[in-house]
Amino acid sequence: MTEQVKRYERTVWGVTLLCDVVPMGRDYTLCIRSDSGGHVGSAALAVARPSLTGEGVSATTSVLNCLGHKDDAVACRLAAAVASAKNCTAVCVCGIHIDGLAPEGIRAILDACGEIEGEILRGL
Repeated sequence: MTEQVKRYERTVWGVTLLCDVVPMGRDYTLCIRSDSGGHVGSAALAVARPSLTGEGVSATTSVLNCLGHKDDAVACRLAAAVASAKNCTAVCVCGIHIDGLAPEGIRAILDACGEIEGEILRGL
């Protein structure tokens, strides 16, 4: 049976965030962007490993960031969450573009990404 791409969406501050989750064997690729003109801002690779506390699974995450972009906060968070939850390797590419967003808008976007993260984890 072929696993399908799953799409998760949240609308906040008049912008819809889209996150596609692509199963790749036991691993996952995530792509999160805004519907108003996404781009490639950051890419994060998370690899599951035993937690340093000795309990459970965590992830080591590496990031590539385009100059001047702050998409790494979302990319790292999503990749690490999926890698830890599924004990796998996860890649997240993030490009959320919103011109002139105020600090409270940035917080709202980060909160919405957290909601998407929770929905993804419940759906895996």
